[in-house]
Amino acid sequence: MDNRFFRTDTKALVGSVIIGIVFLIMMQVTGRIDAILDPTLLLLNGTCWAFFTGLIVLMYRQPAGIIAGVVEALVAMASGYTPLGFFFLFANVLGSIVYSLIARKFSMEKLSHHILAMLGCAVSGNLCVMVGLIYVFHLNWKIALLSSSLTAFVGTIVAGILTKSVYSSLQKSALL
Repeated sequence: MDNRFFRTDTKALVGSVIIGIVFLIMMQVTGRIDAILDPTLLLLNGTCWAFFTGLIVLMYRQPAGIIAGVVEALVAMASGYTPLGFFFLFANVLGSIVYSLIARKFSMEKLSHHILAMLGCAVSGNLCVMVGLIYVFHLNWKIALLSSSLTAFVGTIVAGILTKSVYSSLQKSALL
């Protein structure tokens, strides 16, 4: 089994649950802030999602990334913080897998590696959200594409930088 993609030891599974709880809390908070500002433009929520998806995948690999993503989407649907919760299920799983596939090809020591992995994650996840914007909010596909593209762009840059910074710090501190 490829250890750059899969990790099923107890430390990884328990650690992913703990950071997954922080992920859930942050997604609930940023989702509500985005709902107040503009429910179709998920800048804070999308950036938070991209950051935690990347960080969980880098720290604990798969299936931790998928598990955390599915749990977040289920809580989003159950709590009703956004009508897009169902589409988050697909965005979270797809984004996590794409990030893993790209990250395993790089050393993840350079900012460019993090930006490339985050770009794949953000674009694939936001395509799922775009479908949700079209079907739930009945947005024109051009507006949904603009909203998703802007969220993917901001999420790629901001979350890529944050993920690199936090992941590098975790590696230096020997917490991984």
